[in-house]
Amino acid sequence: MRSTLLNRCTLILAILPATLLAGCQAGSLLRHPGTLIRDPGRLVGRPRVERNIGRIVTLWEAAHGKDEKGRNARGFAGQILFFGPGGQTGCRVNGKVVISVFDEYDPESEDEPSLLHQYEFDDDAWEAHRGEGTLGHSYSVFIPYTRSHRNQVNCGLKVELIHQDGRTVSSQETEVLLPGKNTTQAAASRTRGFVRDREIDPGKKVTPASATDSPAAMDTISIPLPKRK
Repeated sequence: MRSTLLNRCTLILAILPATLLAGCQAGSLLRHPGTLIRDPGRLVGRPRVERNIGRIVTLWEAAHGKDEKGRNARGFAGQILFFGPGGQTGCRVNGKVVISVFDEYDPESEDEPSLLHQYEFDDDAWEAHRGEGTLGHSYSVFIPYTRSHRNQVNCGLKVELIHQDGRTVSSQETEVLLPGKNTTQAAASRTRGFVRDREIDPGKKVTPASATDSPAAMDTISIPLPKRK
């Protein structure tokens, strides 16, 4: 009899913390029902992963940050959102993400754009860039411009998501004018994508990602964008 009572007490003590945790989480979701509608996976303690992405929306602007060696660099600040079928808010994704940078980009040209650099992020590296806000899940990243000249240049950026089963979804190419000296205003007026909603924590550690240059290959890391003053 004592053994039976002891076993029951042990079972109750084991279940009680999980019950309290679930209750606290459910209370938080009830206070913010929009979160539950936007991301029902939060009810079981984790963000839902969308495995049927149908659309990628990218917002880019010229910015300054750090390159793979920690040096000051100009480049592109991006906010990237993935949408499922009929989805109105961004989803969390699982797969490899490839960001391509095109140099001397001309959206009116019939020729293939000149590929300057490609960054590849595995699951863990890409997950480090995820955040959640009013638009749902989004990913913010700083991509350095790899050429050393300081002239004004028109660039294009494209994002691809490669699912684990090999399916690939691509964004449209986005034109971004990277300013040279004394050309900031011109760049602001011509850039077609911009980031305004979220800043990236400069102290956030990021898992290394691989990058390939054309035609040579190099190793790099994805660099978070410093906070704007």
